[in-house]
Amino acid sequence: MTSKLTASLEDYIEVIASLAGSSGQTRAADIADNMGVSRPSVTVALRALSSRKLVNYRPYSTVSLTDEGRILAAAVLRKHRILSRFFNEILGASEELADQAACRVEHAIGEEITDRLVEFLAFIDNCPLAAESGFEFNSESRKIFREKVSEDGKK
Repeated sequence: MTSKLTASLEDYIEVIASLAGSSGQTRAADIADNMGVSRPSVTVALRALSSRKLVNYRPYSTVSLTDEGRILAAAVLRKHRILSRFFNEILGASEELADQAACRVEHAIGEEITDRLVEFLAFIDNCPLAAESGFEFNSESRKIFREKVSEDGKK
């Protein structure tokens, strides 16, 4: 596979995959709008990704991911989903905060840590003692649990 990409270039890959959807193609202008960056910035990034054979790009044409680009996008999106779920369901962060944190962390962790998070989430999902012990994993349940503990402490 290609050499390690910067977080910024990984973000471009992720956005291209998201925008391309079932058609497999998107436009540079749509990438710029989605990311809130200038069109010249998108052009620079697309040239860098094209030189690494991760996107099919020609000026004034649509953009698509290569096979290698799709593999990389799937890996980045997988990390993002796993991290977002962990931050939201386990740590109780709001969905928005969990998504923002996942976007920053997904670039820093490797596959081994990601795989261990998957194993942990699967364990929690299947652990009968987790629910019985009162350990709740989503932010709304945590809020109710904290309120109950606070009320019990006031009695």
